Amino acid sequence: MPLPLICLMTALPTLQAPVPKNDAQAVLDAARAKAKSVMEARTAHIQAGRNTKDFHGDCAKELANLDARLATEKRPDVHQALLVSKLYHLQLAKLDPPPPFLDLIRKDVPPTAAVWSLEPSLILQLADEQAPGWGSYVAQARAQHADPAIRSLLLFEFFWDRLDAKDEAAWRPAYDTLQSEFGTTHQAKQAKDVLESQRKTAIGLPAPAFNLQTLGDAKTTYTLDSFKGRYLLIDFWATWCPPCRAEMPSIHAAWAKFKAKPFDILSLSFDRKVEHIAPFRAQAATPMPWKHAFIEGGFQNPVAEAYGVKGIPKPLLIGPDGSIVASGGDLRGEKLERTLAKFLGN
Repeated sequence: MPLPLICLMTALPTLQAPVPKNDAQAVLDAARAKAKSVMEARTAHIQAGRNTKDFHGDCAKELANLDARLATEKRPDVHQALLVSKLYHLQLAKLDPPPPFLDLIRKDVPPTAAVWSLEPSLILQLADEQAPGWGSYVAQARAQHADPAIRSLLLFEFFWDRLDAKDEAAWRPAYDTLQSEFGTTHQAKQAKDVLESQRKTAIGLPAPAFNLQTLGDAKTTYTLDSFKGRYLLIDFWATWCPPCRAEMPSIHAAWAKFKAKPFDILSLSFDRKVEHIAPFRAQAATPMPWKHAFIEGGFQNPVAEAYGVKGIPKPLLIGPDGSIVASGGDLRGEKLERTLAKFLGN
């Protein structure tokens, strides 16, 4: 379950010395320098109290320059650097890469190419693409790339995705490899934390208690007992989280289908400011006409700790007796309605 791409952007070192203008390394260094400036602009955006989801890196000049150079560049190493740099700039600008461009990357940039070390998260972006062939492409990078930082990152994301899908035959060996071959890395420690956190909300366990003020109504609070005798879908989310926003059509469809049943949805927002929620819900496509609360402090909030939230979205289905009956991938996308139907009927 890949984390939001905006969480993967990091401040990178600026160019230290002049390099040949057309050299592949110069292309990558220029991309790193641009990422640093974009991160500085993003920090200023956040400090001004604005929502992260509304920030887009200004990369128009760089993208135009990359397109011009791609039209004429024949050297394979520089060509690959230009392609990956363009993908990186599209990510910084929050622009979707056109399918023909992705096809060109798959054709001209091997999964083990050194240029992916520019930003390993770019391969995760490819992993999210639905076009046939990307799964094997990412798997090859995960197993064979010369850069251990890339292999460990891709292996961790594969582990988390398979853990969320409850595919132990896949996540267990991935976890074991992280611990045995990459034991000193941040990803190995993260995998331990994620696995331990998942155990806090294992199927069959009682859901942790909570006492949360209702969004927009300071006089009303929600507790676990508030929903006794009903099924409760808890959804940890934020407006700044692209995967959370991607789940909205499925959640709205499920609400429309099951709202007459003994069923509630409680969305728990990890937004940085409570004021960011209302504008999102004011949009015609995302009214979210169910129950809400604001989780101040996000991942550091005691409720997040109790529920083992290490990444969002994190959906959980709590049964009428207060025990957890479904979680993770079973409550996302098209699986959400099917899972709810098992408990609530069609």
